[in-house]
Formats: sequence, structure tokens, C-alpha cells
Amino acid sequence: MTSEGSGDARAQVLAELHRLRGRIAEVQGSIVATTDGLVIAHDLGDAETFGVQPEGVAALSAVNLGLSQRITDTASHGDLILTVIQGAFGQVLTCAAGDRALLSVLVRSSAEVPGLAADTRSVADRVGVLLVDAWEHAATWDL
Repeated sequence: MTSEGSGDARAQVLAELHRLRGRIAEVQGSIVATTDGLVIAHDLGDAETFGVQPEGVAALSAVNLGLSQRITDTASHGDLILTVIQGAFGQVLTCAAGDRALLSVLVRSSAEVPGLAADTRSVADRVGVLLVDAWEHAATWDL
């Protein structure tokens, strides 16, 4: 992939992440990574202030996504749609973004946020399309 093509795809992915954080006040940030855990783009906002490292979240999200898909397969529950991890201070939602990427969204509330799961899936779908287009026009994805 040329650096220009890579930059265009990253810029479009980053714009999707910015819009998500701008639309939903509880979203602290988000990370798009390959399914093997390498960061493609992130928009962490204030989350970086609290020591959130995108590389670590991306790597663990890839493991979470793979394991969760295996669980849904084993339980005969079909394709994985979304994982939600709730902590004392917030949530992390993760879902596939196409076949080769994932989206993790960090939320500052442990309460249910109306529309968040649907918005997360919608952004992941758009990111997946952007990345497929970028990968189809390149021999390699130059991270």
C-alpha cells in the first residue's frame, strides 16, 4: 500500500472514531486494530491521560474477540456480534470490523448507554468497508 492510500484509509477510520466520541458523551475513546492485535488507528481522547495504552488494549481485544467467537461457536449461538466487558468504572465494547480488524470502544459509564451497541456495530461495519477497500488496493497493509 502506498503511504498515501494508507493515510487516506487511516484518516477515514479516524474520522469515524471521532464522530462516535462526539455523538455519545460517555465514549472515552476507541481503537481499531487488526485481528492479531496491531493498532491501525485510535481516538482515545482523555483516556490516554489515565494511562490507557492503545497497543495493550488492541492486543487484549484481539484475544477477547477470538475467544468470544469460539464460545459462541461452541454454544451453537452463531456469529459473534459484540462483547461487553463491564468494570467498576466503565465498559469496553468490542466487535469485528470486517474479517481482518476489530473495534474496541471505551465507555466511562458502567450503566447501559442507549444506542451504544448499535452505534458501535454501525461504526465497525463502516470501518470494515474502509479497510477492505484499502487492503484490496494494496499488497500489504503497512502499519
